[in-house]
Amino acid sequence: MNKINLKRLSYKELSDFVAQMDGRPYRAKQMAAWIFLRGVCQFGQMTDIPLQFREKLDTMAYIGCVSEKSRQVSTDGTVKFLFALQDGLTVESVLISEGARRTLCVSTQVGCKLACAFCLTGASGFTRDLDAAEIVDQVIRARELSDEKKITNLVLMGMGEPLDNFDKVIHALKLVTDPEYQLVGVRKITVSTVGLAPGIERLGRELPKVKLAVSLNAGDDATRERIMPITKKYPMDALAKALAVYPLPQGRRITLEYVLLKGVNDEKKDAEGLSRFAKKFPSKINLIPFNQTAGIPFARPDIEDVRRFKGWLVEKNHTVMIRDSKGADILAACGQLAGDKWSGGKT
Repeated sequence: MNKINLKRLSYKELSDFVAQMDGRPYRAKQMAAWIFLRGVCQFGQMTDIPLQFREKLDTMAYIGCVSEKSRQVSTDGTVKFLFALQDGLTVESVLISEGARRTLCVSTQVGCKLACAFCLTGASGFTRDLDAAEIVDQVIRARELSDEKKITNLVLMGMGEPLDNFDKVIHALKLVTDPEYQLVGVRKITVSTVGLAPGIERLGRELPKVKLAVSLNAGDDATRERIMPITKKYPMDALAKALAVYPLPQGRRITLEYVLLKGVNDEKKDAEGLSRFAKKFPSKINLIPFNQTAGIPFARPDIEDVRRFKGWLVEKNHTVMIRDSKGADILAACGQLAGDKWSGGKT
């Protein structure tokens, strides 16, 4: 008989499983607290649960956990965790502290299939999807390893394309937001995509309360296809149609992420194309100056050029922010995650 990974179970499923074995309703609450709040990985650590029941659990189930392989701390306080999965592969998660906010950037795949030209993850290739428990456990482990034991916000912007691993990502987000597990509130979660139009439509149906961010990075199909091959399959018109019908809560907007690459997508014509696209649905724009990375053949624009680009958009009445990427000195910023292929497990 295959053992059940309890970290994949909703609270109702966990309750049903425990009821079949023990019959005491409170036992599921005890186990949920141990697994999701205290982060234990062995039944033997559940000290308020009878030994006989723990031994029985051990024959039927297990608690799948990722483990910390290394961590790096940026000069700005950002922490990058290198987590080892149970098969020995690795992914990275990044914890960013800003005031009272603790934002965790999690990975959804080992590598990525989509090969965006400016992204180190894409350059590392694709190995496999993460399962729901591996996504959830990044949240649990990072919380346990952080000084304040707290994660307030969750962004799916790490290694991989979340909507390319749709079913397992949705499963993970339903676990993370399960009120009995108390990990992160649904309105504090952002899913970032390169623009998989069918996945955006499915996300809107299944989890409409999460925030949506789209990595756009160009104002026309030709430029975008050059740096983001997915554009050939889902051109900007198809992407705009999917975003226009995305069910946004009152007052919420879709975030367009725009990585500025010197001499590639930072001219006035690029801003004009971005403006036309952004006006097709409620939106705001984050400008991200490219984070220089060895082996990636692009350059970061001068700050004067970044401000000029912002000015062109502001003139068109867009809400625009220049995003100051955190953790660039430890390869923890946007587009820099690649597991131990680049970090080498350094601490």
